[in-house]
Amino acid sequence: MRIIKESKAPFDKHLNIAIVETEDGFGVKMPFSREITNPHGSIHGGAITSLADTAMALAVITKYPNSTFYTTKLEIKFKSSIDKGHIFAKAQLVDKKRNFIFGRVIIKDNNDKIIAQALATFYLTKK
Repeated sequence: MRIIKESKAPFDKHLNIAIVETEDGFGVKMPFSREITNPHGSIHGGAITSLADTAMALAVITKYPNSTFYTTKLEIKFKSSIDKGHIFAKAQLVDKKRNFIFGRVIIKDNNDKIIAQALATFYLTKK
């Protein structure tokens, strides 16, 4: 995975999220750091959820480049924890109804192990 650029969003910068090129498009990557861990020493679920949200936003902006949108729903299922390396998230848009866009996100570690899966709904305010 080659880093394309750092995210422009201040919160993403705080989490050190970068946009990366994949075989079939783009995704987002976040390194492990002690600043974003839970009391058990693994990446906090909130940080993983933020990565999933950013991956979905990247998928939406790629498909609808001049749009304005926001997250209306994000459901995440955690499968495993991570306490080193980095995590990577890639979103796939699966449906659109009116101004609502539906997608799924897979979050994996650097060994390709699934850390979490998310379902997301975004609302396009401007197409």
